[in-house]
Amino acid sequence: MMVEVSRERIEGALRASDCEAVKKVPEGALSLIVGNIEQTVPVGMGPAANLAPIYRDRYESIKEFREESFGWRGFFDVLNEVKEPVGLVAVRGGGWRMILLLDESFDSVVASLVRPPSREEWPEGASTT
Repeated sequence: MMVEVSRERIEGALRASDCEAVKKVPEGALSLIVGNIEQTVPVGMGPAANLAPIYRDRYESIKEFREESFGWRGFFDVLNEVKEPVGLVAVRGGGWRMILLLDESFDSVVASLVRPPSREEWPEGASTT
């Protein structure tokens, strides 16, 4: 199911998030990402358990994606543990890309896969997320 979500709602979810990967994104990059979000964004909504095999098979198996992104631990922990539906949306800006898992009410990012413009721009500690 697709749900239209406002830019303000996604920005609020990013800013309110306790997700370790989101907290590692520099404020300047986060502002660029938010600035690139359309006024409304289609967000896929469904059971987290349905996404786990898709993302594990599709992305974890691609070496370049795995090595150039962080947030893997938290992302798969959420997909494996959360029983409620989650929202899924991709956002980007300033060379940064994020795949966000939003809680059912779109109030917070519960997990994220983050890809900075280059490996050299990984924030300190990002590989542990």
